[in-house]
Amino acid sequence: MNTPDRLRASLTGFVAGLAGGLFGVGGGILLVPMLTGFFALTQHQAHGTSLAAIGATAIAGLVVYGTHGHVDWVTAATLGFASVFFARLGARGAARVSRSGLTQAFAVFLLVVAIRLFWKVPAGEGHALFTGPLRLAVALAVGASVGLLSGFLGVGGGILAVPALTLLFGAPQQTAQGTSLAVILVTAPFGALEHHRHGNVVPRLVPWLALGAAAGAPLASMVAQTLPQAALARAFAVFLVANAAYMWVRAARAATKA
Repeated sequence: MNTPDRLRASLTGFVAGLAGGLFGVGGGILLVPMLTGFFALTQHQAHGTSLAAIGATAIAGLVVYGTHGHVDWVTAATLGFASVFFARLGARGAARVSRSGLTQAFAVFLLVVAIRLFWKVPAGEGHALFTGPLRLAVALAVGASVGLLSGFLGVGGGILAVPALTLLFGAPQQTAQGTSLAVILVTAPFGALEHHRHGNVVPRLVPWLALGAAAGAPLASMVAQTLPQAALARAFAVFLVANAAYMWVRAARAATKA
């Protein structure tokens, strides 16, 4: 890679890292379209390369969230345990099937979650819907879903993990985001390994994307610690709406071309 390409990859990673740190996601939801648009990667290559790079976002952001006590390590371990088994399944599915229908269905799901967050900001700690053994079962189910989503779409899964942690488990917004980053740190590498097996990771881009992400994530993570929970939750809802619209349009275009 020449110097301009390295700089472009680092800047791309930086933008993804900013989104990851601010909202507790890996940043793959931004990284994937930038990889297909700026670097002419195929959709499958973009997904695999994204997963290989976003671990840097998770590590850098997690340091900040953890320092402020905004990580539920037990819940993160539970979700992460379930996610690692399903991230590889999601990656295998991505290599074999058309994604347009599932992507549009997930876009509708994101829109519904965003409306719920706009309508009523989660009350936070102490307002969990599930407790005891049922909480464990739901946590494992959420972790499995996060893993499937991560492997299939080339994202960390935070766009699902964060609202699940606030709405189902009563986590404050910052804690949900920090816990999500801890889960991504486990999930993303397993999905990336499966994509690599199918030849869908572009190694020359990964170090520079990761470098940029590692620079952007802690900056945005520090900003997230200072925002009121309600403001951060509603900002996350806007982020979900934007992603839902983008996913729907991309899936519709792909279906038209098929």
